[in-house]
Amino acid sequence: MEMPSRRYWKVALASLVLGAAAWWLRPLPAPPQAVLEPAEGSAQAAPVLVSPLPRETVPAQFTSEGVPIRPAGSAQVEARGMVPHPLTPQHQRIFRENNLIGDLNGAMDVKDAAGLRALLTQYREEFPEDAHVLQDGYALIADCLERPGPETRAAAQRYYDEQLDSGLRRHIRRHCLEATN
Repeated sequence: MEMPSRRYWKVALASLVLGAAAWWLRPLPAPPQAVLEPAEGSAQAAPVLVSPLPRETVPAQFTSEGVPIRPAGSAQVEARGMVPHPLTPQHQRIFRENNLIGDLNGAMDVKDAAGLRALLTQYREEFPEDAHVLQDGYALIADCLERPGPETRAAAQRYYDEQLDSGLRRHIRRHCLEATN
């Protein structure tokens, strides 16, 4: 079998480089632009987004003044002329829950069972719905820190085996199943 010539490899490499350069320098789609057009059944002009982008990527909300609102998590959208996405009470609640979970994790990391229980009481009061099913896991970790032994280890093993999607499994393993207190 005959080896390809050096000329073949040079042509192949040049084609690859030119193809990559063409892809890198390709024109990007234009960002959405708000224009004033009459709304249906009205003589008053209302802002309408005109964009070559698919409908799903175009921001659909406007302020009461008609200024487009930049969608949350939209780093790829040209934001010029848009106002930031507002922080709602729901966002504030999520921030509060995340901060409380961070405090719970801090107490757990320093093995402060009493602090963990106090924060857990606060977490149960503020977030009774327990959307992430964390309350039982934190209570179990506090039990393991206070009373390590076969009883808490068995409860921890049940939690570990049954709560496969829990974000606390690794902490249960570390503080309950692998602990050598």
